[in-house]
Amino acid sequence: MPSIISEPAQYPGAKEAVTFRPITHQDRLEYFARYSSVSLGRVKNLYLDWAKLKGPMSPECQQLNRLFSQCVDGNRIKIPIILEDPPKKNPDMDDFILDVLHRASSSRIQLKLSAQENPDAFSFEAMEVLLSNEHRAISEFERIRMAYRWLLKNGGDFSDFLPFFNLGLLTDEQKAWTLSLLPISASGPSLVMNGLLQSDLVEPAELENFQLHHPIFHWKPIFDSSTDRLETFLSSVSRSVELFHKKLIILRVDERLTVAIYIPQKLEKGQECQVGAAVRVFAFPRSQGSNSSRYRVVPTKVNYRLFCDDNVLQLYDGKRANTFIFLSEGPQNDSSYRQEKSSGDRRRQKQKTFEDGTNHACRASIALDKISKDVQRHVGRINRSGIVAAVRV
Repeated sequence: MPSIISEPAQYPGAKEAVTFRPITHQDRLEYFARYSSVSLGRVKNLYLDWAKLKGPMSPECQQLNRLFSQCVDGNRIKIPIILEDPPKKNPDMDDFILDVLHRASSSRIQLKLSAQENPDAFSFEAMEVLLSNEHRAISEFERIRMAYRWLLKNGGDFSDFLPFFNLGLLTDEQKAWTLSLLPISASGPSLVMNGLLQSDLVEPAELENFQLHHPIFHWKPIFDSSTDRLETFLSSVSRSVELFHKKLIILRVDERLTVAIYIPQKLEKGQECQVGAAVRVFAFPRSQGSNSSRYRVVPTKVNYRLFCDDNVLQLYDGKRANTFIFLSEGPQNDSSYRQEKSSGDRRRQKQKTFEDGTNHACRASIALDKISKDVQRHVGRINRSGIVAAVRV
């Protein structure tokens, strides 16, 4: 390791070009359109070559450092010819520290890979354990391909492994390839193409009540409280409201009821928007099975409006006093972590209050009588109730 500690190099910022007129939006467009970072890589590589030969404090490295500071700001530079062709390294010279570290890490990786067992020789039970492991460093599609290779060698039905994969993380091309591995069946296309069927909040039989289980609905989960923090739920919803044409928001606000909100149009964030009769609200009662007569889908009426930002989602009929659904962050009881001095300790203690039910990251108020009197009697009152789980597709 280097025995000398040096001060960081000065940053000689380049002078701005003098203009005698206001900088317009077109000027900015042309600047970024013509911007190129090719010089950055060239200077960086030359710097490392000269540092291996003469050290980072050499005149060559110092000059390249100043050129790097200029081109990082988008200025054009010219590398002197004398710096463009570093001489070859003398074999008797000590190895550069970065090369030593790179070789050492590469050898450790190769040693670890060679010591690993071949997954193709695993038993079916071992493959189940491997695929169910949540701590993994490969993508979802790579896991599917690994399972496919195992099946080619050992035989079996790919459907047996399907519950272990989060198919919502796949691209459309990867979903099509995965679908080709499944035997022909009525449910296979829906399982792969429709992300709703992998949600823990609704069962496939419940989705069939509203014909939401078909593969023609390419629902893709954007937010799932099983993997995402509920504190980010409303901000995720507000982004999707203005980005996507079709959104389905699923909430579990009570152990006896799950509610879904379908919004089929783009809306402007932070603005009261007229949605008319386009929005649909679905009720999934949880205590009497998928054959319950209380399953309902309710369309909004012509005067309905919707407001959504990072803190609130409100669906109401004409005026806000006549609210159907109101989602907000709600008050927090901070007595258990208020005195914590460290921000990290406060954050951990706050998370514990979410887990034990003392606080809720998001709360919901729903006028269940607008769905049906039967659902209202079955569930009771939902007023500022904590949202237990949520999914947005």
